[in-house]
Amino acid sequence: MADEDREQQALQARSEGAPDGGEEEDDDVASPFDHPAFLPVLLWALALWFGYDGWLNPDFQPGGESHEHVAFNQGGFALLVLGAIYYTVRELRVSRAREYGGSDATRSGGE
Repeated sequence: MADEDREQQALQARSEGAPDGGEEEDDDVASPFDHPAFLPVLLWALALWFGYDGWLNPDFQPGGESHEHVAFNQGGFALLVLGAIYYTVRELRVSRAREYGGSDATRSGGE
């Protein structure tokens, strides 16, 4: 009997919109930084920048004024491409899991 009363109270709290009813408040405004594609897009953009400076920018080629930094840009390009690939695949998997009824637990589940 006590279990039925608790269930009725929980249902009533949810229907009234009480904070302990499990509903989220609409006061939280999402920012662009919360979008799942933010990190992959940022990493791809930085990889393009480092790649351009590492191989195409005439200032970084032999005889240019910043030639000593070319190895940094080429190494940064490689690391950023690897990170961009990893986070792109990860976010695609999370979004597909969410689309097909999975939970959001895959994002924080030890990947």
